[in-house]
Amino acid sequence: MDIYTPEYECEDLDQLLRSISEHLDRNDVFIPSSPSKTEFMTYASALPDLIYGVLSPIARKPINCHRYLWVKTLEFVVVRAGALVKLYRDISFHSRPDNDINHVVHELKAILNNLSSFLKSFLGQAESEFLEIGSSHGDAIRQSFVALLRETLEMIVNGKDIAYDEECMASLASTITNMASFVDQKKYKDFEQKLISQHDILPLIVDFCRASYTIGAPEKVEPLFVGVRPIISERFPFNLTTHLDTDLPLLMDFYKYAGFCLVTLAVSDPSASHIKSEYADLANNFLVPLLTLPNLSLSNYTTNELAGNPGAIASSLRSGQYISDKEREEISFFYVLSYLLRLRRLSTLVEPVPRFKAEVRYFASSFGRRISSDLDISASSHQSYSNSTISMLSLEQRASTVAPAANANTMSSILYEGTYKEKLHLVKIFFETLSSLGFPHSPALSKLIQVFNFKSVPEGSLLTSSMRNQDFHHLLTNVDIVTYPGKKLYVEAIEKIIRLVQILTLKHLHTTLGLDTQPNELLTHLFKTTYTFEQISEVQDHLRVDGSGKVFRSKNLQKMEESEIASQFDMILATRDLEQVMR
Repeated sequence: MDIYTPEYECEDLDQLLRSISEHLDRNDVFIPSSPSKTEFMTYASALPDLIYGVLSPIARKPINCHRYLWVKTLEFVVVRAGALVKLYRDISFHSRPDNDINHVVHELKAILNNLSSFLKSFLGQAESEFLEIGSSHGDAIRQSFVALLRETLEMIVNGKDIAYDEECMASLASTITNMASFVDQKKYKDFEQKLISQHDILPLIVDFCRASYTIGAPEKVEPLFVGVRPIISERFPFNLTTHLDTDLPLLMDFYKYAGFCLVTLAVSDPSASHIKSEYADLANNFLVPLLTLPNLSLSNYTTNELAGNPGAIASSLRSGQYISDKEREEISFFYVLSYLLRLRRLSTLVEPVPRFKAEVRYFASSFGRRISSDLDISASSHQSYSNSTISMLSLEQRASTVAPAANANTMSSILYEGTYKEKLHLVKIFFETLSSLGFPHSPALSKLIQVFNFKSVPEGSLLTSSMRNQDFHHLLTNVDIVTYPGKKLYVEAIEKIIRLVQILTLKHLHTTLGLDTQPNELLTHLFKTTYTFEQISEVQDHLRVDGSGKVFRSKNLQKMEESEIASQFDMILATRDLEQVMR
């Protein structure tokens, strides 16, 4: 059958679909998973002809009359281009490029830019008809359309430096948001059809969140999760898990990457110094239900660290439903940050909920053991027969001598790609100090502010002799925020948390003791820092100062407290419902 036959003229649509698939199979080229440099250059050089050969015949065909031809052809092209992008990321000679490789990669980038423009144009014309349900032909179009979007996101994640196009990503975000909205609002003939549509787009939503998080563009997911009645909420998978088979890793990734994006959004606005606590509230609604899943219970992971050899005991007992210790640490990391960014009262920090206590202690212990193990391995490696200091230096320089990792743009990049000192001083010590906080007058609170004092002390200041964090300031100046923008996000988050704790302390003293004058002097006395009241009050609007220098409660405080209560109810209900459907 002629593959260019318009769908409305075709009497046998299933035969048309088979003909299109057979046509594309004839143009397929096998790409090995581990090619030589010469083979990679050959495949990359042949990509333009492959793309032109299959796309040029359909370029003038109306999309609405040739939907399957368009989506299947574009999916075919993106899969082949994506395979080369993945090879570019993985091949061993990537870290030692020569002129030939540089030339081919430059050409590959130009090809991918053209492909992105083509995709953007297509997505601008794609309509809700691609999501129709009820016939084998419609199902094939819908599934291929979703597959095309997922493959495109995968290509972007695997090669952000050569495959990322801002306009194409914006088109993807708009298309996926519109798809989710369409499925949410459409009146289906029966409930099963709605379930099938939701089931089809759930992996796409997950891939979109993962891509947005990984490339450092969490704002792309904002239209999905933010609003009076968000398109996607933490309850989205509930009906699927109740009525259809839903794979557990997919469900975990849904909650995980949505939560990670929302935590990042709480602190990532470069034009604002305040914490967007409403995003941290939303993140909590995803991360707490995630942590209630039985396979993520700390009882499955804490035994590993107590053994003195992380992962040694339980690894042989684990099945596919369990995740690695590193992944479990990352979830704890984001949960703890979301909890801190949501703080409205000092008591919530010094008398935290049991889950926070458990997660912060687990992370501090597990992560601490892991970085110590990394150091031990480095010190005993074949590189350091004469002196372990050489290996310690090697460990420090590792992050700057290798190609940037795929997670370089994420807040958790410091966990994976940080130097030993960054992991120790910026992460481990911070979490250890959190785990030792007590109420009401624990020295750990003062220690937390002093050690993580981001404000430089003026030369000659009386505070200089009491400062114990000169190494901390030196470390901050050496964090590679160009290669690893995600490290900058983490440092900024910690700095905002430190300011937040100080304003909450003043609020606590104002509420309980009536202290309402000289806030700057009080800060200096309590924490030995040079933060001013104006600087710490930027993160959250709890207190204000009148013309006479007297402190008073902000009018916005009641709204913030009401928002916190509403968020807590949402999280409790979602957690309870998820526990029910997972039984």
